[in-house]
Amino acid sequence: MKPFQPEEAKAPFAPDIFKGQIFTGQVFLVTGAGRGIGRLLAERLAALGGHVALCDLVPERAEEVAQLIARQGGSALALAADVSREPDVQAAVAAVLARWGRINILINAAGSYGAAYRVTHETPVEEWDQVFASNVRGSFLCAKAVLPHMVAASGGRIINFASNAGRSVSPLLGCSYTAAKTAVIGMTRHLSREYAKHGVLVNTIAPGPVMGERVSELLQDDADGAALNAQIPIGRLAEPADIVDVVLFMASDASRYMTGAILDVSGGLILA
Repeated sequence: MKPFQPEEAKAPFAPDIFKGQIFTGQVFLVTGAGRGIGRLLAERLAALGGHVALCDLVPERAEEVAQLIARQGGSALALAADVSREPDVQAAVAAVLARWGRINILINAAGSYGAAYRVTHETPVEEWDQVFASNVRGSFLCAKAVLPHMVAASGGRIINFASNAGRSVSPLLGCSYTAAKTAVIGMTRHLSREYAKHGVLVNTIAPGPVMGERVSELLQDDADGAALNAQIPIGRLAEPADIVDVVLFMASDASRYMTGAILDVSGGLILA
């Protein structure tokens, strides 16, 4: 089956609202950076002057993005890691510290999901465990690894990826995904209170459905895509850039007085 293509027009042209080297000297660790939103985010951070460590489960994906950034004059380090495994996370963080001596901003973008439209009583426990391992355990382990260094540096930022599912329920995915993304929001709230006194800001972005490889894999046909679009007041799925621009704001000094926040970027799907 060909990948779903929404009938609605693509997102209107969005100007490059972030310009210059606004992240010069900042060191980023981005998980899930080998494809999709994580990849585009890593490319944009490097273009804006950041040093970007790209962590991905598939080594070839991380290396491909790192090489692309290097060809464009950016600074990147490819890291292969399963974020649900603490030794992998510790090794990745150690590699970043060995290269640049610090981690200013952690972006937990990695996370898996189960089958589309699966009812809860038919959900294999293995799927539940996998979704929680990548989304919740992975975000926890990465935060656990970087927080001592951020505390020692008297500041830092953690940006977690939740979902509209964590704010309500997913129109596509099952109970495991909804529960995992809700847990990510709870983790964000706890860490924000615990570490604000150390200058560490912790926030969450909660995207709605994003047009790309993942959603294309989940939708069975064009009718499913049309039905999904119809649930979104703006009338279309997000483009990856719609999400990346909000993360850039959260990583920038413009969000300096924000912690414990959950930013819904869902085209009106979630009204909180």
